[in-house]
Amino acid sequence: MKSFSTQGLMRRLEVRQKNAYEGQTNAWINRDIVPLPPSRRTWGSWSFVGFWLLTGFNISGWTTASSLLGLGLNVWQAMVSVIIGQLIVGVAVVANGFVGAEWHIGFPVYNRFVWGVFGSFFPLLMRILLSIVWYGVQLVFGGKSVKVVIGAIWPSFYALHNTLPASAGIELNDLVGILIFAFISFPLLLVPPEHFRKPFLYGSIIMTVAVFAIFIWALAKEGGGGPLLNHPSQLSGVEPLTGGTKLGWAMAYGISSTIGGISAGILNQSDYTRFAAYPSAQIISQLVIVPLSSVIIALVGVIVTSCAAGFYPDDGLLWAPYDLLPVIQARGGPGARAACFFAGCAFVISQFGINIPGNAISGGIDLSGLLPKYINIKRGAFVTAALGLAICPWKLLTGTSVFLTVLSSFAVFLGPLTGVMVSDYLVVRRSRLRLAHLYMPKPASIYYFTYGVNFRAVVAWIFGVWPLMPGFINAVSPSPVGISEGWTRCYDLAWPLGFTLSAFVHVGLSMAFPPIGLGEVDEEDVYGTFNEEKIEGDGGLEESTSDGESEKEKIPV
Repeated sequence: MKSFSTQGLMRRLEVRQKNAYEGQTNAWINRDIVPLPPSRRTWGSWSFVGFWLLTGFNISGWTTASSLLGLGLNVWQAMVSVIIGQLIVGVAVVANGFVGAEWHIGFPVYNRFVWGVFGSFFPLLMRILLSIVWYGVQLVFGGKSVKVVIGAIWPSFYALHNTLPASAGIELNDLVGILIFAFISFPLLLVPPEHFRKPFLYGSIIMTVAVFAIFIWALAKEGGGGPLLNHPSQLSGVEPLTGGTKLGWAMAYGISSTIGGISAGILNQSDYTRFAAYPSAQIISQLVIVPLSSVIIALVGVIVTSCAAGFYPDDGLLWAPYDLLPVIQARGGPGARAACFFAGCAFVISQFGINIPGNAISGGIDLSGLLPKYINIKRGAFVTAALGLAICPWKLLTGTSVFLTVLSSFAVFLGPLTGVMVSDYLVVRRSRLRLAHLYMPKPASIYYFTYGVNFRAVVAWIFGVWPLMPGFINAVSPSPVGISEGWTRCYDLAWPLGFTLSAFVHVGLSMAFPPIGLGEVDEEDVYGTFNEEKIEGDGGLEESTSDGESEKEKIPV
């Protein structure tokens, strides 16, 4: 598919000159969004395993099944919802990762052939917003983990006098933890993604040991799975669901919420798979480890919560590890303080693992695609991190129902986006692209469509979103707006329904109105994507280095 004809030096210079875009190159391309050459593709299969273990074994994953109990599900019904949801996630992650693994381009460039060179700004802006929001949310979890570490050293930190007003929505010791976590995160933003392989490995080992140590300790101390397994409604205060219809739709909503929690990661999966050393590196590893890691951490989280309800009955349900660890410390001796310190450190590391590559770096890549002349990955990551703190993200996490609503609201918009992307690459284009035309903001590009926008993608996305909007509006409104049960059911299936509708409509429109250039590929390896060959000649792109200076890096042809 990606074989290129052998041409002489003059032909290569002509291709380079043709694709210089008459001085507009710097406005559409930089080192961070150009198709990656072999030297920068360092992730093998085990790199993806480490990535998903580190990003899967985190606080959000820990509370996934527990959050579903608020719907009236019991533990095993919640786990079935998590398992089904995560199996769908695994398939979607791989499907949307093929572009990155095969053509080594990230999310910003991916959408140029889906939405058009100008239309791509729409999903790009949406993903940037999500990166900022999710960076802030995970920042809160990281800050609470830092509070555990500080509290294990100085227990008085837990009783620190709160001088903040009630309107702040946060106590002083939590804010201190968040600020410390944010400060420590900043140097990590300087690490290029191609160098994440070893940190993924070490971090995943540390987090795996910590998670299973807590799990085994809880089972041994309680002598079983705890009361939540058999009597969830008595502890959660939520009436159990009766009747097959109510239960079935509650589980469907749980499945969609499970997908919604990772839907932003599914959307920009090519930002990670573009670093794959070979195209198949992402397939088996992600198909297995994505659902497996998420199901394991959800099961561990709900069982540890259940066990804690047994041996700490007066402390309520300790859903999150940052709530559980201080209670363990208060009820234990010096050994408990040491254990909580190391466990807190492990969760801090896990939050670095999910927040740096999953949110800050992703935001940096997307911002570099939006303004490549001025922003590279590092600058974009710092912008994402700063804005993620500025939005006061702790106000998003005011309760289980609110959190689930936020997750589902993401799925309303991202499921259709993902459906358009996957169907366009795998079905409409059959995995064939012209890389050079992705960086050409002119009508001569086959991805220019109509004034730079692909109407097929726009219409398909709208068709996927509109059936979900009445239920979405009803869910986020302070009081019910009064909609029929059918609209609510559509919303309960937000991600799968939106994905399917948009995918079918996009394929149908592309068959009725075929885009130009289907099946075309470049005759030359214009950017050295597959052989990294360099030649002498004019042209090139500006590379912004870490010290702010610029140097010429020639684009091989």
